[in-house]
Amino acid sequence: MADRDDERLPSRRVASLLRAEIEEGTRYPPGRKLPSYRQLADRYDVATNTAAAAVQLLAKEGLVTIRPASGAYVCVRGEAEPDVRDELTKIRAQLHRSRSELDDVERALAHLLNRLPSAESGG
Repeated sequence: MADRDDERLPSRRVASLLRAEIEEGTRYPPGRKLPSYRQLADRYDVATNTAAAAVQLLAKEGLVTIRPASGAYVCVRGEAEPDVRDELTKIRAQLHRSRSELDDVERALAHLLNRLPSAESGG
């Protein structure tokens, strides 16, 4: 019977291995930079995109933070919260913009409805 890890997507397998090393804390303690995607791909014998997907899975779990043009770093406890706060702030701003756009659409619809002849006038 096949090992359960072999049945998973390669990105999930790599993420699981990295997660174990992060949780152990010796190889990748909090604040430590992870190897590049290319280095991880070589180490785990997967494609670079697969290594990147594995790190992204860990980022979604809040175990690592990906810094553009810098790399992925193991989160220090409490470090992931500001990312969530920033994301919520962006979503709130998007919601306000959407409300404003909906108000504009509502006004345009009301204007067009007022231009239509009423049903009572038979026109």
